[in-house]
Amino acid sequence: MRLGVIADIHGNLPALEAVLARLAGLSVDRIVNLGDCASGPLWPAETVQLLRATAMNHVRGNHDRALGAASPDGLGASDSYAWRNLDAEARGWLAGLPFELDIGVARCFHASPKDDDTYLLDAIEGGRLVAAGPQAVAALLGPAGAALVLCGHSHQPRLLRLDDGTVVVNPGSVGNPAYHATQPSIHLSESGAPHARFAVVDVTQAVAVEHYAIAYDWERAARRAEINGRADWAHALRTGRVSTSR
Repeated sequence: MRLGVIADIHGNLPALEAVLARLAGLSVDRIVNLGDCASGPLWPAETVQLLRATAMNHVRGNHDRALGAASPDGLGASDSYAWRNLDAEARGWLAGLPFELDIGVARCFHASPKDDDTYLLDAIEGGRLVAAGPQAVAALLGPAGAALVLCGHSHQPRLLRLDDGTVVVNPGSVGNPAYHATQPSIHLSESGAPHARFAVVDVTQAVAVEHYAIAYDWERAARRAEINGRADWAHALRTGRVSTSR
């Protein structure tokens, strides 16, 4: 079985369209979306519409869960924009996605088996995300019960094989290549390039992983962010880095 693995789209419609077009030519048997579908100042409603019209499996991200709130009061700017641009039915669909899903030998969740807001393959050092060590990953994962674990959340493409043979993959972010976060402590996630990221994982025999970084019209996405008052997003979409003028 060949799985197309996507995550962290964040309402970036042209990036998602480009990734789905590429996956259509890669002979995947199934696509799994690891969550955080719509949050951001881009195209939340159109992105959700495309996801729901495309055959794939989904798990719920932390921002998908947040969009199930009764009102946008108290939400961050990106979640609030998405909440106001999605109808109640779409918000309910996002919030109702499963926390975890098993697809063949693959165990799929957004962030970690602990919760949807804890990094699995990443640690915070010096205010930046770095690759976590295998012992820390194994301790957080616990007995995997699967040959393959798929996660997102950090927006960092990563691959790690644990001592017990479990392969853990983060495909990177389809639509948001850099961000600034304040929890659990202040830190940056930067991919260093504006490309849309995804992975193809082949589990026919041994687990084989292909990471992709593809070009799309990121200038269109950056202009959309600027129109919606988010210069920080525009910079990240153009560069894959967090603006130093924050």
